[in-house]
Amino acid sequence: MIHCLSILILIATSAAAQPANDNADAARHARVAARRKGVAVICHRGASEFAHENTLEAYRAALELGADGSEIDIRRTRDGVLVCFHDDMLDQLLDAFGDVADYDWAELKAFSFRKPGAFGEFCRIPTLEDVFELHKRAAGLVHLDVKRPELEPAIIALVERMDLWDHVVAVNHETAPGILNHPRYRGLRYKGSLYADRLEVDAASIAAMLEKPGEMVIVDDPRGVLVALGRKLGRLSKEPVAPVKQPARAASRTDYSEAGLLKILLDDADWDSIPQSPAERKAKAETIRRRSRAAEEIRLRKLSSAAIEAALVRRVTNRSLHPEWMYNGLDAASALRALAEIRSPQFVGLARECLWRDDPAGAAVLDPAFEVPRSWTDFRTKGIVFGLLESFSGEASQQLCRDYLQLSDDESRRIGSPLFEPAAQALLALSPEESTAVELLQHGRGDVRGRAILTCLAQIDSPWARAALQRAAPHALKYVPPE
Repeated sequence: MIHCLSILILIATSAAAQPANDNADAARHARVAARRKGVAVICHRGASEFAHENTLEAYRAALELGADGSEIDIRRTRDGVLVCFHDDMLDQLLDAFGDVADYDWAELKAFSFRKPGAFGEFCRIPTLEDVFELHKRAAGLVHLDVKRPELEPAIIALVERMDLWDHVVAVNHETAPGILNHPRYRGLRYKGSLYADRLEVDAASIAAMLEKPGEMVIVDDPRGVLVALGRKLGRLSKEPVAPVKQPARAASRTDYSEAGLLKILLDDADWDSIPQSPAERKAKAETIRRRSRAAEEIRLRKLSSAAIEAALVRRVTNRSLHPEWMYNGLDAASALRALAEIRSPQFVGLARECLWRDDPAGAAVLDPAFEVPRSWTDFRTKGIVFGLLESFSGEASQQLCRDYLQLSDDESRRIGSPLFEPAAQALLALSPEESTAVELLQHGRGDVRGRAILTCLAQIDSPWARAALQRAAPHALKYVPPE
């Protein structure tokens, strides 16, 4: 009798819970429909001014500020877990080498971010399911950037299971035709993008964009568009979404002494050889990775000596050439990071050399499909210079930033992919003063002015930052979120 009574209670409870769930889903879908009717503000990889890109905290910040959703980058681990991460290569953002697909999920979680940002040890790569769940709770919209076409079936299955078809408003055409042509997919049109040149904090550019046809705008930072639309900025959470610390870093597989690491770095007779056959390419890729790991181990262990410094400088100068861009110069980038970590007095001079380097040897590994100058083949070292330079105070570092900022567009493109925004960011980090900020706020380039605005907003409690905005960009003071 008691057993039967328990069953009846369970049935009654289940029946009572079903309408509640139905009501919650109906309310969610109504909120999604309302977002679709207005101008939808989509954050590119989340609101990355407030948390590391493509993390739960960045997506949450976008929604809390008042944006309608985010563009998310989707990859899959070796053991089949869908995760959100943009780059083809891990080493730009993580203390790791290779691709997301080279690692199981448990391994990938153990790698630390190089610059984790405000959430520090809680900063982590999220699973796609976690990201979907966050947007589901907030009735947020999603733009799916599917990085590999073979991911589509798993993504579609997850969207189906979580009842999210109306949340999906955009998808990239090249790798996701199945989603694009799915009978339940209802995409919206973009008016355009404002993040490329930091025009998202330029009032005139925002006004012009909102006049264009379409239903959505994509930005890195949503505040300027939200203010222009008359929306009130929301308050941001300060706690991590999931307060789980990164797993401990795995023990190094490079259990070498200082002498052993030096030997690996200096074993470089092949540095300028160009492998031809698949077997040769694979073999050289592994030697490049080995040298890269040795330099990374030196950085992590903060090993410093005259011999180590000389070997690292040699690795930057004689970077390994490889016809596959994933490996070309990989060891040089690791060595440059290690030199910055050990505070090498040669770093600033070497940084300048890297930025202006246009080595004829680069022509041998230049892929003609990209139609760029040979100097661009050294993108790995060029692209990280200014981020590393931020910790080297002094006139030489500031002058390097200013020299770069004086280049014309054509001059910058001849020596590499343009880096004006990171140069401006580095200069303000090295010289956080009203005069420097105003200098950048009056620069001829929109991305430099935009970066100066965003940095001043991040430092708004500092008198110099507020004063600089009041002098040169007073409209941006409206973009300060409430405490």
